[in-house]
Amino acid sequence: MTRWTVERQAEAPGEPERVGGVGWTAAWLTGAVALVGEGGLAFVVYFLAGLRDEHYFAAGIGAYVGYLFLIVVVTVVLGLGGAIGSAALVLPSLQLSRLSARRTGRAETMRWCLAVCGAVAAAAAVCAGVPTLLLGGSWTVPPLVLLATFLGLAPAVLCTRAVTVVRRNGARFGLAALVLVGGAALSAVTFVGGLLAYGTGLLQEYEPPRLTDAQLVGTWTDGHGGTLAVRADGTAVAHGLGPRKTDETYAGDVPWEQCEGSGTWTQGPSPSGTTEFELSVSGCLEGPGWQYGGTEDRPTLFYWIGDPDSLNRYVLHRDQRAGGATAPGRH
Repeated sequence: MTRWTVERQAEAPGEPERVGGVGWTAAWLTGAVALVGEGGLAFVVYFLAGLRDEHYFAAGIGAYVGYLFLIVVVTVVLGLGGAIGSAALVLPSLQLSRLSARRTGRAETMRWCLAVCGAVAAAAAVCAGVPTLLLGGSWTVPPLVLLATFLGLAPAVLCTRAVTVVRRNGARFGLAALVLVGGAALSAVTFVGGLLAYGTGLLQEYEPPRLTDAQLVGTWTDGHGGTLAVRADGTAVAHGLGPRKTDETYAGDVPWEQCEGSGTWTQGPSPSGTTEFELSVSGCLEGPGWQYGGTEDRPTLFYWIGDPDSLNRYVLHRDQRAGGATAPGRH
């Protein structure tokens, strides 16, 4: 009678089978690919959300090679992070779930596993939040760490737990492959869906502000002593305008140096069809026009430094000293 009872308990739902070395290898691999899938999805969401903010993309063969290199780097980093995270967090959390369930005489169910993930996330929030609060940081850090840790850990632990329940090693590795394919498919669907949402107007991609002549009138500054006074009569006065060799985005092929003098300004169409700010000051700042950036409330004027594909910009912000501090002028 006693033997029959033990066998029945061993077959209780949710009680995982003891796995050997190969089984734990499959479990580790499943946790790793689950974390990689979560990281890839987070990267896609971050990219799509960033399209709503001010952004600029380089073009040309060199830029495309750079984007391809970035994708390779991100893939390698996600792979290494997933492998380390599975060994350091996912498997220990799963073992903690199994051992704690055994100690309390309970079946190690999915709910119990999720509760353990919540406890691990809470511990991470305390470890990260207490030092942050003591150093004067934001109170939002602990709940954000708690939420991020739980959302990242729980799916990976549940997928890994499923591997320990499966009896055959072939099926275990097949489940790891299924998790990998599922994660990649979810990221791809999210990416395509996001692009369609922007393309159909369901989501609004960033667009530069459209400024009237009256909105342009005033003093613009680069935050490093350079200013441009734009006047309503169409004249402008430049003082120390231009990139400096001490600035982070200075390029050696800058076609002009600090500008001093007066001239005129107007608005006109750019080669791409958008409106640009055209400034003509005797002896400098002649050539391609300035572009608009920022937002309607906090607009910027910027000039490409050297090749636009370098994405180096010389940026002017509207002088806010009348209402507060001046925003920094380098991007």
